[in-house]
Amino acid sequence: MSEAALQDDPVVELKERQQATVKQPEKQMEDEALTRQQVYDFLVSERDRVRFCGTLPLTLLIWFIFTLTAWTHGNVERTSRAQSVIRESIDRIEVSHQISMLQGQAVVKRIRLHNISSADEVWTWLIHGFVPLIAGSNEEPGVVRKFNQVIRPGIQLRQKRVSGGDCPVVEELREYFRAECRTSERLPSRFGPEVNNTGAAVDRSFIAGGGIEVASMALNDPAEELFFAFLRISRLQNDSSQIEGILRAQELQRLQWIDDATDALQISCTLLNPDIGSYIHLQLKINFVRGGLVQPLMEVRPLQTQVWHNALEIVVDVIWGLLIILLTILAFQEVFEESGSCSQRCCGNFWLLVDWTFILVGLTLIGFFFVYNAGMEGLDQHVAELPVALSEYVATTTMPIAPEIQEELARNQAISEEGWQAQFQEDLELMVFLKVYHRLGMFWYVGLILLRFFRGFAGQPRIATIGRTIGRAAADIGHVGFMVTIALFNLILGGHLLFGPELEAWSSLENALMTTIMILFGQGDIGAMYLIAPVSTLIWGLSYVICIIVMLMSMVTAILIAHHREVRKKRGRAQLTLPHQCFLMFEDFVWKRSYDVRSLLRFMRSRAGPKSKILRALPVLKPETKRIRSIPYDALIQYFQSEDHGQESVPPGWATVKKEDFYKFGVDSATTARIMRKCAAATSNSPDQEMPVMRLFEEFQASVQETCQVLDITGEELKTWVAERRVDMANVEPRQRKLEALSRQLEPAEPMFGLETHYEETPALEGPAAGEAIADAPR
Repeated sequence: MSEAALQDDPVVELKERQQATVKQPEKQMEDEALTRQQVYDFLVSERDRVRFCGTLPLTLLIWFIFTLTAWTHGNVERTSRAQSVIRESIDRIEVSHQISMLQGQAVVKRIRLHNISSADEVWTWLIHGFVPLIAGSNEEPGVVRKFNQVIRPGIQLRQKRVSGGDCPVVEELREYFRAECRTSERLPSRFGPEVNNTGAAVDRSFIAGGGIEVASMALNDPAEELFFAFLRISRLQNDSSQIEGILRAQELQRLQWIDDATDALQISCTLLNPDIGSYIHLQLKINFVRGGLVQPLMEVRPLQTQVWHNALEIVVDVIWGLLIILLTILAFQEVFEESGSCSQRCCGNFWLLVDWTFILVGLTLIGFFFVYNAGMEGLDQHVAELPVALSEYVATTTMPIAPEIQEELARNQAISEEGWQAQFQEDLELMVFLKVYHRLGMFWYVGLILLRFFRGFAGQPRIATIGRTIGRAAADIGHVGFMVTIALFNLILGGHLLFGPELEAWSSLENALMTTIMILFGQGDIGAMYLIAPVSTLIWGLSYVICIIVMLMSMVTAILIAHHREVRKKRGRAQLTLPHQCFLMFEDFVWKRSYDVRSLLRFMRSRAGPKSKILRALPVLKPETKRIRSIPYDALIQYFQSEDHGQESVPPGWATVKKEDFYKFGVDSATTARIMRKCAAATSNSPDQEMPVMRLFEEFQASVQETCQVLDITGEELKTWVAERRVDMANVEPRQRKLEALSRQLEPAEPMFGLETHYEETPALEGPAAGEAIADAPR
């Protein structure tokens, strides 16, 4: 059959039919798709990092400078050693005091400062212990432990007295005992040998004010209501073994300068330690409490003689002041950037309030150095005005001085020296008062620095989560604390009433509070409590366990865990660790600075001439888009926020984010790509803990739609295949008729001359030569 016949055949089995195939949509391999919720969580975290972590460098610098200031001005180690020397010397004073006589033998008591129990013991301790210590030896008079020199004339005694009255008992007991008790009213201006004296004072120690004028602090008792006495540490000229202060103390003891009307006694003196450059103010307060209790208290306060010892200390303080001025400028800048009323802009932000407090306290601490310097210069001048001793008096005539004149000069000299010392003690106490509050201010300043560190750490998501957990749990913890406080106060009150009369640890509400807290750390004397009231102690201990362990510790732990889960859930997926965030910050720094360098190089190339030598040295840089200076985090966060405030429909949080969403706010393409890469790195490792119901419904709906689309495509393919098969079935019979007609036209082949027909199978047809043409076979 000819090829034309085959081509004209309408039903040709060998035709190549291209089957209808439906092209399915191919999934393009793109970068990981980011959802709006992921971008929102990352932008919030990134805004906090930029806003809060940016304060850390200044905070670290202020902390470092403040540490240097505390180290240079504190002089804590050296003054502590000097203070320990003085305290140790006084604590070791131990003398014998005769209590009574028993069978011709004296009954003595070894007394120290802490176990003084009567006025006679005070005199014994002063005469035989304290005064000799302060007076020193003959070789080193007025020197305590080598380097501590006593400022003369020596020791000052101040006494506060009250008047006597009827005891607060029934009349029968009052008449039976016939004794007076102390009241809160002050005594008259004279007592002892000066009560009935209307002439010149015989002994000024028994007259209120002591005949000297002293400008006292407002916190102290007025000087005109106190009684002064002075114990000189100098020795007698005719007998160097006798100390004037000891003789004077014995005289005051004989005249009963301290009696039952004494309410408080203050013993003070000042030492100068030139080795460390400090004054040391020593003050012993002995309170005669109603009921016969004597409470001694010792205070040793060092004061530096100079504020600045070298130029380095001045430089450190100047840098500190400049840093505070810089912080003030930044605070005002933040105020101007805020919106709202003046009060809201200045004080509406907690961290801004912390900054204002930080600035005010810092300026106050720096200003104290100038006040302290002026005060110490005044003290130095006061010391220089110390009256000249009588032994240094230079006579202007050869005539001998009359005994009356010499006695008058000595009395005037004593009054002048005692007045000088009284005023010097007042001025020194004022400086001590300021120094104590300056140290308290420095302590609270450390707390403000810590708050600034917390502000910087608020930009770290995990640390911020801890802070927000404590903040959110504060209300619940406060209510638990209210319940625990009531229960704890009742335990303290019950312990005070039950054990107070027997145990000193429970004798007052203050001691009971401290003992209750110490029991929490296992330091309370439960055994002594059990011996007093066994059953009540068991009930008290059980209540204490329930109150502290169950209500306080367990509840607080449970509240913090619950709030931590809630806060962590609301913080979203951007939970970077501190090392990861530091690494990203370093990458941002390199990314920004490299762009700045390239911009600078482009600027230099644009300004260089075509024949300039510098043009050859500069590299050729590819053009790039201009980057945005600052990212509008607030606008982007508001745009990607999934909450609908009723203004317009907002896409759900799981909707995909495109780069065009950033372009709307003027963010360039390079910065957009950088943000999306950082967002993917920060949120990809933190999957959603919960799947929103609407997202599940939308994903289910999308899956159903995709399945329906596949079914529609499959149905179309089946329809096409069935139609093709119907066409094939319809063409089967015509094709059969065509084949029959073709078969009738076939005729037997005629044998050709010289061609032998071989019927055996040719092996070559089964081997490698199976594809060779028959014409190539051997003839």
